[in-house]
Amino acid sequence: MRKVFMAVSILVLLAIVYLTVINFQNYAGINFSSLSGQIFTRAVRVSTYTVLMVLSGIFVGAGTVYMFLSAQQEKLKAYKRELEKSSVAGETNASRVEVLEAKIKTLEKAFNTVIDERTQLEVQIKSLNTEIANMRKGK
Repeated sequence: MRKVFMAVSILVLLAIVYLTVINFQNYAGINFSSLSGQIFTRAVRVSTYTVLMVLSGIFVGAGTVYMFLSAQQEKLKAYKRELEKSSVAGETNASRVEVLEAKIKTLEKAFNTVIDERTQLEVQIKSLNTEIANMRKGK
């Protein structure tokens, strides 16, 4: 599509140059007037007028394209900043998850250790209770 537009624009520019060359000897009158009377009258070559209109069109078009292009670039920069913020937040959340997982593993180990110690204490209590019961029987 870009190549088609480029080809069309070159063809139009060549047509304008051709019309400018053909009409080099022709003149057109330009009149600026107000309600009170005529202010300015000038005879201008059609080729000069055509070249001036083409140049002004090019500058207006370039300005319009630049305006939209700069707006798009600002939107792109804002989107990139938002992506960076979300990626930093994602990394922060990922590191928090890793820290919490490590804490959970530590707590699970401590819990298993406490359970093991409790079972050992229960075994010791049972053996002491049997010794106490044996001592009472021996009295």
